[in-house]
Amino acid sequence: MKKTYWWRIVFCCFSGVIVILGLLYDSLICFPGGRGECIFSQFRLSIIYPVILLVRSLLLVSPFLFFVRDEVFKKWLWFALVWFGTAIFFIAITPEYHAGIFEMMNPTKETVSMFFGILFVPISLGKLAWDSRRTA
Repeated sequence: MKKTYWWRIVFCCFSGVIVILGLLYDSLICFPGGRGECIFSQFRLSIIYPVILLVRSLLLVSPFLFFVRDEVFKKWLWFALVWFGTAIFFIAITPEYHAGIFEMMNPTKETVSMFFGILFVPISLGKLAWDSRRTA
């Protein structure tokens, strides 16, 4: 069966562009010369930084997508869409700052996005390996 690579290329490029734009935003636009002024500063901690943390996990997984069959890729795609939808929901409902002494009992948007991103990589790679073995 012939593989369709354009979806895999889209995932690689999308995640790479988002991460690079985040780094450029942080280093060139937000803090050039240490002034501390930032365009879209009200969205930096609530939207921009959590999205970049979450998309980094997609960047780590996307090269492995080139080695799997289309059936496995489609199963993974549904898993990734559900995962990122769930992650966005939980990131949206968590507060931007924690007010308690214990950070894990009072998570922030940053910790929730890191949690979902860190969990996504091994679960996603495990799903790719498991589904590849089952369809072989």
